[in-house]
Amino acid sequence: MQKKGMELEGLVKSGDVVLAGVSGGADSVCLLLMLLEYRKHCDFLLEAVHVEHGIRGEASRRDAAFVKRLCEKRGVCCRIYPVDVPAYAKGHGLGVEEAARKLRYECFKEAAGDYGGRPVKIALAHHADDNAETMLFRLIRGSGIHGLYGMRPARRLAEGVTVIRPLLGMERTEIEAYLKTQGQPYCRDATNEDTGYSRNRIRHKVMPELKAVNAGAVHHMMQSAQMLMELSDYLEEETRRATERVCRDTPDACVIDAVLFSEYPALLIREVLLGALQKVAGSSRDIGSVHVEELCTPVSYTHLRA
Repeated sequence: MQKKGMELEGLVKSGDVVLAGVSGGADSVCLLLMLLEYRKHCDFLLEAVHVEHGIRGEASRRDAAFVKRLCEKRGVCCRIYPVDVPAYAKGHGLGVEEAARKLRYECFKEAAGDYGGRPVKIALAHHADDNAETMLFRLIRGSGIHGLYGMRPARRLAEGVTVIRPLLGMERTEIEAYLKTQGQPYCRDATNEDTGYSRNRIRHKVMPELKAVNAGAVHHMMQSAQMLMELSDYLEEETRRATERVCRDTPDACVIDAVLFSEYPALLIREVLLGALQKVAGSSRDIGSVHVEELCTPVSYTHLRA
């Protein structure tokens, strides 16, 4: 079933270079085993990447040793990257979760740069429960349509580097059941139980309540995620068309024809304005709906200047 899922998504193809992020936890161990199984039917280069975060001391080093042994046993080359997440978080004014994420992706990019320019796919072990948590997390933080669907099965990370998530259609219970049938042990990260982290609070306090209301909560959320992703893609394309029609760039500004603009529905107007603001600012950071609403005033022409 899992192998077929990867074929249907077209995530892994013959000739690919695939770097699997393997932490040693159940999800990533399952990912590695499934990719190995899939490799029997599809010829691709498979290697593993383990990022040792420097957060849990000896326990973290034991996880790295576990991953190394697992990969040696399975005949998979494994790269281990030790990093100091607490120091990085302190030095850059970030929370530990965000710092760990940034450093992980930096390690993946570094590993991907060793293949002579060949396209590389970074396989991550995010699953359906992870995506449900992501949807809730973004919802309560005020995400718009483009964030509400959570994670995509594939997305571009850098030039020639694509992040793929082959397990996104599986729930955590399916992953654990798969490992049990394989007789495969895995590591348990004690920090995953710490509800001081916002994502863990959603995982351990919110999700169980939702599943108590409806046992199929995660499945239904994934159905909604698919529809939201399709809606997001459609809205992006319509926004692109509208932008080409009503916007004109000058060396230091973006000029919007308000007369043409008024023909569009409010949702599309806000999307075009948001894109124009981000383009003029040169970044999407700290630009949100409040800034868009300030621009929603009928005038002959709207000028956005850098």
